[in-house]
Amino acid sequence: MTETDRSPGGVQSYFEAIEETFVRLRGSPLLLSPTDWQVSKEWFEAGIPLDLVVRALEDVFARRKERASKGRVQSLRYCSEAVLKAWTEVRELEAGGERRPAVAIDVEARLAALARRLPRELPNREEWAGRICELRGSPDEVERDLAELDSRLIRDSMDALDERGRERLARRVEQILGGLKGRLPEAEIEAARDRIERGSLRESARLPLLSLFSSEALAPNGATEA
Repeated sequence: MTETDRSPGGVQSYFEAIEETFVRLRGSPLLLSPTDWQVSKEWFEAGIPLDLVVRALEDVFARRKERASKGRVQSLRYCSEAVLKAWTEVRELEAGGERRPAVAIDVEARLAALARRLPRELPNREEWAGRICELRGSPDEVERDLAELDSRLIRDSMDALDERGRERLARRVEQILGGLKGRLPEAEIEAARDRIERGSLRESARLPLLSLFSSEALAPNGATEA
């Protein structure tokens, strides 16, 4: 089991990996709210490993499927009890001298999958692919390095936008923020602006989330982006 990357950039990739997992399991797009951000931030600050959170979310949705539960899960808070319970069990086992066996992660395969998912039109694509594939270390060390690369990829892609691209992105961000009005406090909506901008840019530029736990990394046989 890997530990959380406690760097400032780590919380961003931590949340985005959780968000992507949640959306994938839910089966339809849903922008997680600033309240959900706070939930994931609490998990991050508690030191709950990302792989444990991902497995707990998968367990929650698997149980709902077995029960044929109706309706959709709308918030991370629905899964919070399961995540905290799994984390408590792990800590109790470790306190008692027992350790759960670490989940095997094929880091090299996941990095290769991420590199293949880089869009063909990405400037310096081969250089970015090389940076990803050459990462070495334990899963938590690689995840930390991927978070840094992901931030740089978003920043460089933002800088590369022309005026028209910036205008389209700004309109998309305002559209999403407008949809949150009346549902969330104004302060929470404004706090989400940067995350929404990043997510909108990632979607429009078809940039993969550089994380060992993103859907792109978990599909090692996935096709290269066209």
